[in-house]
Amino acid sequence: MKTNAPLFAVKERSAVKSENLVDNLYSTYEQNFKIINQILLSPLESQTKFKFSPEPHMHLLLSSNHYVPDIHVEMNFLSPYTVDVEMYYGEHDLENISYTYNVKFRLFLDAKILEVKETGLCRSSGGEIQESDKEASKKSGNSNSVQNKLTKNLLVHEWFNKLIVLEYTFNKIQ
Repeated sequence: MKTNAPLFAVKERSAVKSENLVDNLYSTYEQNFKIINQILLSPLESQTKFKFSPEPHMHLLLSSNHYVPDIHVEMNFLSPYTVDVEMYYGEHDLENISYTYNVKFRLFLDAKILEVKETGLCRSSGGEIQESDKEASKKSGNSNSVQNKLTKNLLVHEWFNKLIVLEYTFNKIQ
């Protein structure tokens, strides 16, 4: 007969293995790819052959019927299987709320993963959020650590889920 174990067991920091973090990171890469495929790639593929686009750059627009601003999408084709993407809200003010969130990521179409490169607030030209990339990397320490990559990818995963709830859909090629 087992004794009653505590409801929550607290693990020591050393007990959390880096393999678990790496597994979680790659799982998040795959989940994010599935979401962006649903929102953007599948509808785009049905309208154009974007994988074989002769143009290295594409500008797209995601829209919603809800009272939210459009999201601009810039795609830079590095190869038929690799695409750099930047997503950001357009210049828009709704009820004194400024939408400035952006994300930069790389799509690996053959591996079906999405790796977030940067995420956060847009750097505004008149802005209070001005700092050089060197200063930002010094503050964050090792920005390439598995924990930092996982954190960025989880933040973007939550944002992508919000886009689904708000029913953002591919609108047009600009």
